[in-house]
Amino acid sequence: MLLINRFFATYGFDGSKGFLLSLFPSFKYGTQEFNLSLSAVLAIASEALGISPFIILVMFLAVIIETTTGIRASKKQGGHFESFRFSRCIIKVFVWVFLFFIFHSFAKDMATKSDNWIYLCGVWVFDILNVTTMIYFVIEYATSILENLAVLDGKPKETLVIALSPVFDSVVSRFKTLKK
Repeated sequence: MLLINRFFATYGFDGSKGFLLSLFPSFKYGTQEFNLSLSAVLAIASEALGISPFIILVMFLAVIIETTTGIRASKKQGGHFESFRFSRCIIKVFVWVFLFFIFHSFAKDMATKSDNWIYLCGVWVFDILNVTTMIYFVIEYATSILENLAVLDGKPKETLVIALSPVFDSVVSRFKTLKK
């Protein structure tokens, strides 16, 4: 053990304990249970939905931003926080997660039958549907966040979405010219 501590000391660590606390700093702050739980939840969700943990975190952040801006926009319009409206948010998230799960599950199931080219085409189709759904999720939540931000600025809900329409139209027209 003394040899290991001397080895770590050559790198500026206070022995093996210093090295381990540098490797796992959450133990210094008592957050190791939360970090391990979050890692496990993200790993399970990633495996079940076919989405990387980073994308899951970004999507979770989009839901949080959309929810908080929606609550603030509702208050600005004179509304109050209602559990009914919050449950609508939960239902929407559930539907999105269900879609990811279904597409990923179909792709995984078809991948187990990879000796047949029809199933390989099915994997490809369901993988594309899963990614398309992810992109569509981003667009829909971005639209909702823009609506909420417009209301918070005291403008009509569609103001920011309409303001960004020329950008969207430009991107679409560029893709159309690529096809030709």
